[in-house]
Amino acid sequence: MRFTWKSRPSRENLIFLLIVAILIGFITGILAVAFRYLLLLTTSFFWPDPLALLDVNRHYPWFLILAMPAIGGLVIGPLISRFSPESRGAGVPDVIEAVVNREGNIKYRTALFKTIFTSLSIGCGASVGREGPVVHIGSSVGSSLAQLIKLPAEWKRVFLACGAASGIAATFNAPMAGMLFAAEIILVDFHVSYLSHIAISAVTATVVSHHFLGSLPTFQVPLFEMVSYGELPLYALLGFFAGLLSVLFILSVSFVEDLFAKAKIPFSLRPAIAGLLLGLIAIGWPHVLGVGYETINLTLTSQMSVLLMLTVLGLKLLATASSVGAGFSGGIFAPSLVLGSLLGGFYGAMIAQVIPGHIGTVAAYSLIGMGAVVAGTTLAPITAIFTIFELTYNFEIILPLMTCCITSLVTVQKFYGYSIYETKLLRKGIRMVRGRDVNLLRSMEVDKFMIKNFESIRQDMLLVDILDKAEKSSYPHFPVLDYQGGLVGMLTMSDLKGFLAEVGELGKLVVASEIMTKRVVIVRPDDNFETAFEIFEGKQISTLPVLSRNGELLGILKKSDLLLTYNQKVLKLNVRDN
Repeated sequence: MRFTWKSRPSRENLIFLLIVAILIGFITGILAVAFRYLLLLTTSFFWPDPLALLDVNRHYPWFLILAMPAIGGLVIGPLISRFSPESRGAGVPDVIEAVVNREGNIKYRTALFKTIFTSLSIGCGASVGREGPVVHIGSSVGSSLAQLIKLPAEWKRVFLACGAASGIAATFNAPMAGMLFAAEIILVDFHVSYLSHIAISAVTATVVSHHFLGSLPTFQVPLFEMVSYGELPLYALLGFFAGLLSVLFILSVSFVEDLFAKAKIPFSLRPAIAGLLLGLIAIGWPHVLGVGYETINLTLTSQMSVLLMLTVLGLKLLATASSVGAGFSGGIFAPSLVLGSLLGGFYGAMIAQVIPGHIGTVAAYSLIGMGAVVAGTTLAPITAIFTIFELTYNFEIILPLMTCCITSLVTVQKFYGYSIYETKLLRKGIRMVRGRDVNLLRSMEVDKFMIKNFESIRQDMLLVDILDKAEKSSYPHFPVLDYQGGLVGMLTMSDLKGFLAEVGELGKLVVASEIMTKRVVIVRPDDNFETAFEIFEGKQISTLPVLSRNGELLGILKKSDLLLTYNQKVLKLNVRDN
């Protein structure tokens, strides 16, 4: 069967694409389950019980606890430097970069190395998460299948997002969170029509995960209850603190990277040094080892003292920043959840001492804190809200969760401005706007790509003549010119809609100047595509007139042409780089 992709997919093509989306979800679900078992295997190489890292002090002497993360770093550092330098740190920024700069192409080789190195990193005790690598694995599956059946760049990106959604869904048993993660973080700029493919992939991966691992939630989630609406300001304050913690977390990772760079320590040795610090901390506080889900369950079941939560919060922040900044392979989603649970638990315990009996449980604040720190570090509040909601399926949690997550988001935007993923890309010289590389957008100027042969209408043209011209024209918008040829407005199909029913009576009475849009947004010929793209996105319009400094109409710029030109530029760069 042969499929063509020149225009909107036909019904036959859509069915085929949905089948591909299901296949992506199935394969990613299988690989996510396999990755979890691989983690158990690699962790058992270093520690006596891979499911009880908090008990290592009972089985190992202090010097072995000190040595294990360092030994793991000595193994991982040279391997990553030799075979896959791009495997350092979280995998999500690499996936976003593939969407922005590589038309959704991800090399399966990178995903393979990412899987191996992350399992070794987490296995030896590095304070990193498994979600980022699973997203990378799923994205690689989606991208590879799209490349195999030779789909265009648009669908490569969609299927890459399908794989990312499947990875999150299979990890947390949370299909909605997976779908929104892909839409909010990976694609950024997406069409609603693609959600069906992303959703079906996420659901399929969740079903696979349920089959092999059961339908139990990842965490021991407490029953949530809000005592009164008076707690909302308290949750907003927690969101503010979560935002500050998120900024500190992001800056700490960058600080560690800069510290290693200034010391001129080779990449191959950095994980060993961070591992030594990690082992030193773990002698007294094994809570910092690995993904940290055991610590989350302790906070959610109120089994940690106030002092212990505060201590582990600071040490976990140090351990995670050191692990990620040193180049251990792993994600930041799980550490964000751990930090949020500790912050929320400590905050809730403090509030309970100040106003006892007037707030919900300490565990409830710990649960809300998890979502707030994820919202702050990723700047993806919808993903954070649905991740926590799908752990509880309690609608009572929505209002305080939204309050806390949005406050955290606003705090990070106010005091810093970027997510931890965007920060990683910025440090590589990639700045994005709505999923596009700003550096590339800035390299293209409007005057080189605008349409100079365009159709316009005079301000005194009658409605009946306008409708006749619009019917024959391929342009949805017309610049309206005065008698001297100067721009006085824009006429769109939306402006004409209200007159279609009464065209017989008004056709020879109404003129263009009476129905046109007079407040026209314009661009200059020396503006770059970044400026034009921000206008297109902010104003939700599809055509911009191009005016010179003296007011002369030089041409028009269409959003579709801008996106086509951008994608062609990306394709040329990829061909040249390869």
